[in-house]
Amino acid sequence: MTETTKETDNRIKSLFLKGFDAKEIASMLSLKFEDVEKELKDCDKLDINKNSNELYSELQKDLSKLVLTEMNKDKRDVSVVLNAIKLQAELQEKKLSLVSGHSSEVISKDYIYKRDDEIKTLKDQGMSEEDIAKKFNVGILSIKQALDRVNLKLPETLRSLSPSIISETIGLEREARIKILQETYDNKYPRSKVRDIVNKIKNGTR
Repeated sequence: MTETTKETDNRIKSLFLKGFDAKEIASMLSLKFEDVEKELKDCDKLDINKNSNELYSELQKDLSKLVLTEMNKDKRDVSVVLNAIKLQAELQEKKLSLVSGHSSEVISKDYIYKRDDEIKTLKDQGMSEEDIAKKFNVGILSIKQALDRVNLKLPETLRSLSPSIISETIGLEREARIKILQETYDNKYPRSKVRDIVNKIKNGTR
């Protein structure tokens, strides 16, 4: 039986996490079905949280590669880059929501906002956004969004909203943002609805 390299092992697991079975993976990577099955025996199919977390990490890597590829083009598509970054942020939220014993709402309040305050303190102490990003192992965009949330001074009830939804309102006056977010909280609007409302305001059609 042919020994697979570590890189191939990683590709097998990555494809498995993305929903492909052993037969499909063997065909895609030109490997023996038996070799693929052997590697997949180490994957705990019952540990949903672990596999979900690893899946989100794999997808984040794919998005990072997409951003790098697009940025290296002479005529880059800014919308592709921005959408990829937003999707990475959403995947990070999903990973946080997998923390054992905590709901996404609790994590939003107890983790995200606590981190936001720490970021604001470091910023006030003179640390650059680049260094803060390195300290928390996140992108510059995440730091800017954290500072925005702090400056927005959200009422306690609105802190349970997804940070990605809050970021959709960036660019509007605080009063308008709070109004939209309150409507979102009361009516349980999805992110797409919030984006539509914000775009209409920016276009002067609401």
